[in-house]
Amino acid sequence: MTEPPALVIEPLDTTSRIALRGWLSSATRLGIDVGDLDSIEAAYERYLQQVRAQPAAERADPTETLTAIAMALGEHLRRNSTLDWRVVTDAQGRDLAIASPDEIEVLFPIDPVADAWQTQQEGWMRGFVDALLSRYERGER
Repeated sequence: MTEPPALVIEPLDTTSRIALRGWLSSATRLGIDVGDLDSIEAAYERYLQQVRAQPAAERADPTETLTAIAMALGEHLRRNSTLDWRVVTDAQGRDLAIASPDEIEVLFPIDPVADAWQTQQEGWMRGFVDALLSRYERGER
């Protein structure tokens, strides 16, 4: 049986830093303050309500908006924990993620946002963030 390829975890390079800055600028245009979790959650829920109000045939691809929200969520976690941005390459390609200081645990911020989006879940973000922050508080690891 073939083992799946290992994750390759690297510090952000110039291209990744530029991409992250672009996503965070997009988040700002959505009214997000990455220092304020309530503003991130409000942007997600506002967008969810906006999309629900549109006929399915008229809905735009949500990827850009959800990615901006996800990157804001990742930056919020970075600022309030020991997690830090990394470039992670896996079987699906190369992407921005946040990782524990020992790089044993990796979170792609788009994953929880996309999962919640798929089920049109509301009110999930605060509990998700609180659980992560309780594990990765600054000075804990």
